[in-house]
Amino acid sequence: MSDDRLLREEIRRPLDGARSRIRRYTGLHPDEDLAREVLHMCNAVMARADADPRLREISETVMARCQRLAQVTNRFAERDLASIAKARAQAVAAVDMLQDAVLDWRRGKEVPQDGGILLRRRSR
Repeated sequence: MSDDRLLREEIRRPLDGARSRIRRYTGLHPDEDLAREVLHMCNAVMARADADPRLREISETVMARCQRLAQVTNRFAERDLASIAKARAQAVAAVDMLQDAVLDWRRGKEVPQDGGILLRRRSR
């Protein structure tokens, strides 16, 4: 398995949990905190990248879209299925954006190993 594929898998797995949580969210239980739960999952892949301004901005977008989903699914509000579907899709799209940004960030931070330099040096 290639290093890139392993990296993609490492980032995708925790975020699949966030996507699943968004898709299953109903807003009918008062003890649910969608934004907190999803951000906890997102932070698992951002552990070393939290200082990057682009990633922080996208993380804030994820939070805002999860909060929007929580608003439109509120059990005490009028529930419009089209608004709920739209908010759910936007929240999942924000997680997708975060996944792409973390992948780009991680690719940029990893220094490729160049074994050729070691092979060209003379032994002592």
